[in-house]
Amino acid sequence: MEGIAYAVIGGIFLLAQGVTVAIIAGMFGREDKKRKEENEKIEKRASIRAEESRLAMRLMSANTSLAVATGLALKEGRTNGKMELALTEAGIAQADYFAFINGIASAQMSSE
Repeated sequence: MEGIAYAVIGGIFLLAQGVTVAIIAGMFGREDKKRKEENEKIEKRASIRAEESRLAMRLMSANTSLAVATGLALKEGRTNGKMELALTEAGIAQADYFAFINGIASAQMSSE
């Protein structure tokens, strides 16, 4: 009888160990899933920031070109081909930047 009792207790102990391991593995799995989701969010934000920085630099460059063309036009007392090109470049850069900003705003509103 005593051997059966030890066997039952041993079986219960092994079952308890298995359940404990399963619970811990489930907790780690859930944490891993949360971590992966958070990493995806971080990567998406970084990608958006990189695109915004690229567009902002393009806009600043276009603005500088326009300022230089304006300065030359004032210095020479006439407009030149550089002014038209700079105006076009600035307009396109501004339109692209606004499209990006509006796209981000639209995505934010639709996700809420």
